[in-house]
Amino acid sequence: MTFTDFKTYFEANQGHYADLAWDDPHQLTAHELRAVRASLQTFQRGESSEGHYLYSRAKQLGDAEYTAAMRLFIKEEQTHAAVLGRFLDQQGIPRLRGHWLDNVFRGLRRVLNLEHTVRVLLVAEVVAAVYYRALFSATYSGLLQQICRRIMLDEEMHLNFQCFALRHLAAGRGGVGSWLRRQAYRVLMAGAALAAYTTSRAALKAGGYGLFSFCAAIAAEYARTERMQQAGALIAVRGGQPVGPAAPVGPVGAWQWPSHQLRAAR
Repeated sequence: MTFTDFKTYFEANQGHYADLAWDDPHQLTAHELRAVRASLQTFQRGESSEGHYLYSRAKQLGDAEYTAAMRLFIKEEQTHAAVLGRFLDQQGIPRLRGHWLDNVFRGLRRVLNLEHTVRVLLVAEVVAAVYYRALFSATYSGLLQQICRRIMLDEEMHLNFQCFALRHLAAGRGGVGSWLRRQAYRVLMAGAALAAYTTSRAALKAGGYGLFSFCAAIAAEYARTERMQQAGALIAVRGGQPVGPAAPVGPVGAWQWPSHQLRAAR
């Protein structure tokens, strides 16, 4: 597997939001709005970065294919923001111009080096991967469920992409310094999980997550990304096949999430 594979995937994945069911007549009820409104606004804002700083950092690796893949990754994140923004507009929910949690993550990404930037980005991606599973189950909106399914698929490949990049950025490193660095980012992950739960509690609860189950899901997801960062470990999408030299690059099986049945309006 190479950065070219990821670039090829991101190129092929463009436009897969083109057939969303925008004619879905379901309007969120007052109960649903109370559950998901604030978190939808927060995550839409979080996906809205123009990515200039991240792109300039990516160039520091000196790999043209990585830079191209990062540009496409940023574009995909912006597509998430656009799709979520359109859904907010359709439901009469105002978009946020800023949010303290988004500001914290943006600030954290701007310190230290490219590796640190990618690790902070990975933390945010782990939170998003679990959040969209909860959001999927939080309403009866078929359109929102459809959006969540596609974002979940994207987030899987985003996690794979960042883990693959970190293999290169941290190659050959070991010892006490590496262990301490790993513990520090675990603390950051724990803090991000608590912050996300605080700001999105209603949606997470509506999606079936309490504090402990949400933190457990975050811990399991983050542990999976740590394993994928190890040299020689297989990079695989959840519910699919390993992504490697002898396996397809595409995310086989990811469309089966979530395993439980779609909620239907009643």
